Amino acid sequence: MTFPGLTPAAAWLLLAGVAALVLLLYVLKPSPRRVAVASSLVWQRVLEQRQRRPERWRWWLSLLLALAIALSMAFALTRPELAAIAGGGGDVLIVVDTSPSMGARGADGRTRLQHAAEQVVRIVDGTGGGSRFLLADTTHQIRTPAFESRTAIGARVHQLAPGFGERAWFPELASLPGLRAQHQVWFVTDGVAAMDLPASVRVASVFRNADNVGITAFDVRAAPGDPRRHDAFVEITNASAGNKRVQLRIAGAGGTPLERSLRLAGGARESLVLDVSALGEGPLRANVASEGDGFALDDTAYGFLPGKSRVRVALVSPGNVALARALRTLPRVELQMVAPARAARLVGFDAAVFDRVTPDRLPGVPALLVAPRPTGWLGRAAGEISDTSVSGWDADHPLLSRADLRDVLIDRAIPLRPVAESAIRFDTIARGPEDEPLMLATREGPRLAVLAFALEASNFAQQPGFPAFLANAVDWLTSDAGAVARPLGQIAVPAKARVLNLEGGEVATREVPGASLFVASEPGLYTAMTRSERVRIAANLLDAGVTAVNASTLSSGLPSGVPGVPQEAGRFARIDPWVVLLAAAALLLALEWWSYNRRITL
Repeated sequence: MTFPGLTPAAAWLLLAGVAALVLLLYVLKPSPRRVAVASSLVWQRVLEQRQRRPERWRWWLSLLLALAIALSMAFALTRPELAAIAGGGGDVLIVVDTSPSMGARGADGRTRLQHAAEQVVRIVDGTGGGSRFLLADTTHQIRTPAFESRTAIGARVHQLAPGFGERAWFPELASLPGLRAQHQVWFVTDGVAAMDLPASVRVASVFRNADNVGITAFDVRAAPGDPRRHDAFVEITNASAGNKRVQLRIAGAGGTPLERSLRLAGGARESLVLDVSALGEGPLRANVASEGDGFALDDTAYGFLPGKSRVRVALVSPGNVALARALRTLPRVELQMVAPARAARLVGFDAAVFDRVTPDRLPGVPALLVAPRPTGWLGRAAGEISDTSVSGWDADHPLLSRADLRDVLIDRAIPLRPVAESAIRFDTIARGPEDEPLMLATREGPRLAVLAFALEASNFAQQPGFPAFLANAVDWLTSDAGAVARPLGQIAVPAKARVLNLEGGEVATREVPGASLFVASEPGLYTAMTRSERVRIAANLLDAGVTAVNASTLSSGLPSGVPGVPQEAGRFARIDPWVVLLAAAALLLALEWWSYNRRITL
């Protein structure tokens, strides 16, 4: 016998206390009342004529009925499970797969996770009344699993949802609390997520084929050599077994949406490059539609189209005709030469290029500093170096996109070591053979880029990648930044940031050391804002492994029952003993009332 409502010791202590209380009430006798009468002669004659009958058995019968009623009600409060009635039992651990593919819908319109909840109920109903149940999942939505009753397990499993942002893995059995040596372990899964299972685990399959077409890649970039044009790179995958007619639609803040119709064979994927320049600056939304699609989260993806208007750039230099000519060739740039003496009064410019000139304080506009001298707000010199080259660079940084630096040779450079206590934080995006910082860029706050060498002291200006670097620099300094790509799930943004969704609604965040966290459970475009910066985040699924919802190791189809679960107790396992006990208490109470009114009990 087990007591899911209480610990065994507490349950037996409750029953003993109730029995003792009833017995004490029967043993204690109320004090007799004194009544004044005119004469005792009448009462003496009554006592002489009355025949004495044994009364003790009536007292015992009344006591037994009171004990039975009180103990039945107290017993019901402990919610007992009787193995002798409902069949043998033991510890039952049920692990539910909550990986993303469990959200796929079959032909019946229900998700695999909904079928998994039904399977859990079948397993619970098929076990003996003495069983204890522990529910866990593979994406740790149940952080601290604990043994629960049959009713509680059924309610909790319906609260689970497909999880994102965490790798799905089967929990360590040794880490789960209170499991006894003899236990059953069930894993309810669709078999898509690869997991290492202990040998004793029984698998209950909820896999059914589901049609699915999804977007597995989406990116927006400026066209090489023409920053006025932006292309969208889209990859579409058909994870269904058969051919699918797919409709792709890309919509923006303005212009006519782009639409394409495709026909994809089962398991095929196709990539497209589309000019989205006419859609206007702002959010982009790509969507695919196909008949019978059973997995919606990969049907939509978001991006951001940066601005393409002309910008005013100030070139602050003692004289550099080659650099001025290169900047004037950029399609969006309106260049104006500024004398070094006027460097502190840059008004009406979108960005500035300081060539061998260092302003006394932080510039009021985004800036590219070429061969600046060490200064307090910028950093200190790390020592002059000569006859060096660029040995490594971050090709993913926006400044160095399509800019090959492998042949850049430098006669003289003065690398800067940023001051640790400065409010300006730099990342090294290109370095020399001895890890010298040759190119720097701010990671947050004011936008600054630093070249540790003059163009005249290197062959960088003669390299094919130099025009791309200048175009990237102007775009990075002046354009509204594009969106940072992040997968669904928990996303980190700058500390104390407000996060807004595409509709302008505020998203709940929580603070951790050095960052704020929010959860994106579906594709969307979010904006994180602090006092000094604004970051756009495109949260998308874009995972071919998740889109492949039919890549299962299990056979398709749901079994009518769960193999291996004992069914001999079926009729009685569904009857809760506490209901029987309450019914018994009610019958005994009626019997006590009848016997008392018949003068059978006291």
